[in-house]
Amino acid sequence: MRTVLYARFSSTLQNSRSIVDQIELLKDRCHRENWEVIDVFTDHAISGAAGIDENARPGLNALLDLVEGGGIDQVLAESTDRLARHQGDAFTIRERITYAGARLFTLSDGEVTEITSAFKGLMDAQFRKELGSKIKRGQRGAVRSGRAPAGIAFGYCRANKLDANGNLIRGLREIDQEQAEIVRRIFREYAADISPRQIAERLNLEAIPGPGGRPWRASTIYGDRQRRNGMLQNALYNGVLVHNRTTKVADPRTRKVRIRPNPESQWISAPVPSLKIVPDELWLAVQSRRQRILGVPFRQQRRPRHLLSGLCQCHVCGGSWTIIGLNRWGCANRRNGGGCANNRTIGTAQLESRVLEGLQERMLNPELVSIFVREYHEEYVRRSADSARRRGRTSKRHEEAVAKVNRLVEAIANGADEFVEIKGVLAAARTERDRLYAELLELDAVPVVVLHPGVADEYRKQVRKLTSALTRDEETRIQTAPILRRLIDRVTINPSSRPRGVEIEVSGRLASILALATGKEVPSSMYAGGGAGEGNRTLVFSLGSCCSTIELHPHHQTAFGGRATASCRAPGQPSVDN
Repeated sequence: MRTVLYARFSSTLQNSRSIVDQIELLKDRCHRENWEVIDVFTDHAISGAAGIDENARPGLNALLDLVEGGGIDQVLAESTDRLARHQGDAFTIRERITYAGARLFTLSDGEVTEITSAFKGLMDAQFRKELGSKIKRGQRGAVRSGRAPAGIAFGYCRANKLDANGNLIRGLREIDQEQAEIVRRIFREYAADISPRQIAERLNLEAIPGPGGRPWRASTIYGDRQRRNGMLQNALYNGVLVHNRTTKVADPRTRKVRIRPNPESQWISAPVPSLKIVPDELWLAVQSRRQRILGVPFRQQRRPRHLLSGLCQCHVCGGSWTIIGLNRWGCANRRNGGGCANNRTIGTAQLESRVLEGLQERMLNPELVSIFVREYHEEYVRRSADSARRRGRTSKRHEEAVAKVNRLVEAIANGADEFVEIKGVLAAARTERDRLYAELLELDAVPVVVLHPGVADEYRKQVRKLTSALTRDEETRIQTAPILRRLIDRVTINPSSRPRGVEIEVSGRLASILALATGKEVPSSMYAGGGAGEGNRTLVFSLGSCCSTIELHPHHQTAFGGRATASCRAPGQPSVDN
């Protein structure tokens, strides 16, 4: 009887000698029965439910082609589960073999009839599902005991050991200190507003190997929002082992495995403090930035190329002041034919140095601040009752806005981001949340001036330290620039009254300034308000004029009785640029 043999094993985790052992058993039976072996077909590390086409199981597909070509009497396998673990596949395989005039024969069941095929096909498919459930049960137990049930994440290495009975305990991990430092670096850079793509490029330029020795990619660092993978979302770096975030399902049409995210209520987690690589403060900073940019267009997520990018405004036309040449800043409207009369320009180095000097020496000038505090304090006492009521209403509205954003984020995480409408609603909800948060910050910030008489000296000390850090290495500058940017609300540039030069007016965020001066975290720019208008209080000072001015821009001028201003003489510093 002319016979073709088939053998298969399903996983790379199994012993590859399984194929050899199967073939030896099949050949031994053929020898005893005097069956002629025509050919042998195999599929290595392929699931029995993968399908039967050429791409899914090339060995089985070639076997069926040979049988359907004629001249074959039987197909021999160890058991039906070697041929298929899917009911539909099992039926199709037997049908095609029978139609070609051959029979299907296994060592376990003999000739596979229609009845045998139906029962065995059902049992084999059910066994595959039960096996998967048992594997998941074992993985859950491993997680609860602090052992990793899957592969090794970047930053760790195996630490398996023997138990008291000499059995190997699998899934134990320990920190790889060299890789762990790379992990912390990635988190630090992302928290400093560097994009995953830029982080990956820098690591590749330094020839630092990524996970598995492969080059770094932005997706490796950031991951997928729905599947919650990627380094920045890996809770193991924060000392928490998480399992069952996703489920593998097979597409019934293509048999390709798809990965679907599970609801967070189905996750299984266990604390593993010995595996913590990223400290809590850094972890929270990264997750906070991830949440802030959710739904924000990519162009708005990019890190500014210069310290003052996007902050400068023309006093004449209200347009942006941008780079218009080699390290030269000018009015974008004039350059683009918008008709602005402001033809002055200034170099990058001089613009930045004058603004930074102003942040250090003028933003909290003791004499100006004392005048400001006195006038504000008088107004604050008159309006304190109304302010308290406003804070209560604002706090409630902010809580409602935060809850709304969280609901929309959850909807997107569960697949609703396919709808453009939800993205638009999320962007609007985030804007409202941030505006209300900024208002709360400012309501709390102003009285601090009264309570801290030495705030100006401490503030200048901190700004000098940050300014000095800008001249160090590139990594330090990248981490420092965002903090300084959060102190600045707007830089307004006006032509000087002299034939050449410009005058500069800087509006600083009061909440950010006071946070820096009192040792608190400087609020992110995405929460600090978007301008000197509604939702933001600013301190304004001029450079290059005959006086410096500090002004309070209240959130609602009607509530605080207008604008409180104070001024005193200060030396001018007009630019010598054209």
